[in-house]
Amino acid sequence: MIGSIKIKFKRMLLFQTALLAAGLLLTAGQQPVAAAGEKLSTKIIDGKKNYGIYASLNKVNQKKGKKSKKVWKSKKVWKFGRKMANTKEFKLAHVQSQSYKTVNGRRYYYVYIDGRGVGYVNEKAFVRSKMSLVKSVSLVNDIVDSAGFNTDDAINYVTDKHGSVVDNGLIKKSIDRISEEKPGHWLVTYRYGKAYGKVPVTVRGNAEEGITKASVKPGKGGNVGKTWFPIELAFRGSYSAQFFPHTYWGTDKKGKKAAKLTTKFYEPNSLSLLAGSEETNVRTNVQGLDVYGQDMVTTNFYGGSRASLDNSRGHVILYHLNKVPTYALQYMPTQTLNFYAWKSYAANIKVSPYIKLGHGQSLGSTSRYIYELANWNRAKKPRSNELLQIDKKTMQVNRIWTFAVSNGSRKYNRYFLNADVIDDNTVVALFHNKSKQRFEFWKIVRKGNSFQAKETAAVSGNLISNSSQVQGFTYNVAYKCYYIAFNDYLFKISAEGNLENFYHFNAKREVEGLASYKSKIYIAMNKRAEVLDSNMTK
Repeated sequence: MIGSIKIKFKRMLLFQTALLAAGLLLTAGQQPVAAAGEKLSTKIIDGKKNYGIYASLNKVNQKKGKKSKKVWKSKKVWKFGRKMANTKEFKLAHVQSQSYKTVNGRRYYYVYIDGRGVGYVNEKAFVRSKMSLVKSVSLVNDIVDSAGFNTDDAINYVTDKHGSVVDNGLIKKSIDRISEEKPGHWLVTYRYGKAYGKVPVTVRGNAEEGITKASVKPGKGGNVGKTWFPIELAFRGSYSAQFFPHTYWGTDKKGKKAAKLTTKFYEPNSLSLLAGSEETNVRTNVQGLDVYGQDMVTTNFYGGSRASLDNSRGHVILYHLNKVPTYALQYMPTQTLNFYAWKSYAANIKVSPYIKLGHGQSLGSTSRYIYELANWNRAKKPRSNELLQIDKKTMQVNRIWTFAVSNGSRKYNRYFLNADVIDDNTVVALFHNKSKQRFEFWKIVRKGNSFQAKETAAVSGNLISNSSQVQGFTYNVAYKCYYIAFNDYLFKISAEGNLENFYHFNAKREVEGLASYKSKIYIAMNKRAEVLDSNMTK
């Protein structure tokens, strides 16, 4: 047994040494030379077309003449290098470029895919002078929502004539914001160059929609202990590559080891060049997490502080868990991995455009869609809740709704910072009622474009005595219970609202997302971005 452990340890050290020797752990592909440069931008692959991507594109001498007379004429012609892949293989990858070569009046861009330099491709492979917008927006009639709907939220992307994604601030809109105070219908138009699109927006007519009572008697909870805030000088991990799994044992309310978290996989540090704008830089600063079957989705931001700004935008990343290696994804944006191994991993990772996410923590999914409750975690005034439906086939926002949940009147709106999705029509949301020192659990059901809300349970107390922020929330269908995550603490609440158990892990790392599927619990931790899982049976 000891000999076997030594062999495994030796192999791991050899693997580590080889990777370090490569000197490419967190660097991108080689920059092409002798090409026209431009600002680093995101390109959108046109999935309906298929073009080859070639390792190089250079002018070479082509000889012509008769060998017998030894008369040769030399002519410079463009020639592609080795074919690396086809664009259809990367239609949902993150594609960037900052240089091109012009051949017979046509641009050929050198592309980085998920951060790795791959080769040259015809610009016809990109979506050019087009825009992707949501199909429709349906807003609740909410007289106290002074912010209204920002029509930028309906934009997935807009591209210029060369296929580069342009900043939303350059897009001309017929309406910037739509108030929810009065019912009505609007048709918002969007223009950029030759790109044009329109989105129908409706403010629903029922002014009483979502007004209900928060009258459930709280179950037994309490204030269990203290946890730390991210601003405190606690160990938060490292961006360096990791070679060993983590194991964290959680002690329950009796002080016994009752829950075990182990590393599922380490996420890529980046799926882009570590440069450029917030739109084109895809880093794994995770805020939200969800799992459905073998699909795991995360919400990712350029920087951690981005998630705390109003109208924050970021990227959603989808991984196929049955195709995810434990360690290798850390090297996605580098040349360290064998190209064909890298390509197989890239085929099982999908990256959304730079879309509205809000704080990004309220994430859920079903077999076809991803749902994000795109709310602002620092909002002070009453607001309605904005729900995005993202299609897994395109990784783009399909529809947007807003809904309101109000206790007695609109001035007592419930603004949810944490939520989970049960199915395509049902959201379970968590509300921390600080004034009454309790957590409320709400079931929100969509019927067409309208929403009905009911408080299903409540638990007394703040659970954590120093008012630390909730870092994750999920409803476990298998055990019919709720889980609430703080940094280093996980609480299990029964369907009736009673605190059944809690687990203290003492990991001293920031939790960024919580999910459950069947009997499994999944927890995301930041820096280094990592997903851990556990079978929660007690």
